Amino acid sequence: MTRPSVLLVLLQVSSLHLLAAARPTCSLEGDLVQSAHRLLRDLGGLFPIHCLPYRANISFPDSAFPTAKANHVQCRRALWVVYESLQGAEQLFEDHELPVGGGGASWDHQKLSRFRHLQHRLLDKGSCLSGADSGLLSSYFSNVTTVLQQQDSAACGWTSLRRDLLWVLESALDLHPTCFTWRHAH
Repeated sequence: MTRPSVLLVLLQVSSLHLLAAARPTCSLEGDLVQSAHRLLRDLGGLFPIHCLPYRANISFPDSAFPTAKANHVQCRRALWVVYESLQGAEQLFEDHELPVGGGGASWDHQKLSRFRHLQHRLLDKGSCLSGADSGLLSSYFSNVTTVLQQQDSAACGWTSLRRDLLWVLESALDLHPTCFTWRHAH
């Protein structure tokens, strides 16, 4: 190999390496997820006793989260679960009205609005995470939708969704904190 062709090969290899290093990673901001979790937690009261019978019909699949320590594949999976859960919840917020009054979900509307704002930010920033295996969570969101469509149980559907979103966000933050990007030291 001649000297110019060796230099050309080295230049091409180093250019590919720089491109790979400069490629943006797909992640979610841990600070935003943490804030969304706090708002969702403070949104309303405890899970109502009269909603306990719906627990069997609406349960988030435990198998959705990776159990192994965070490597690239498990991180991508954990972030995907957070993203798809927020995306599914967004669809429910768009398609169904929150019940108010009597047996309705008595949520703090200002906190709900702030949560929805953070939810939109996370969905925008995490759009690169969508589409991996949406079938895994589709039966869960289908079950929530069924309960939301029944007038007498809609509030239980919303409180179940809130309970499960809290679990998803808390599990991701506790089990996979290194998968998120953090603006502040964590």
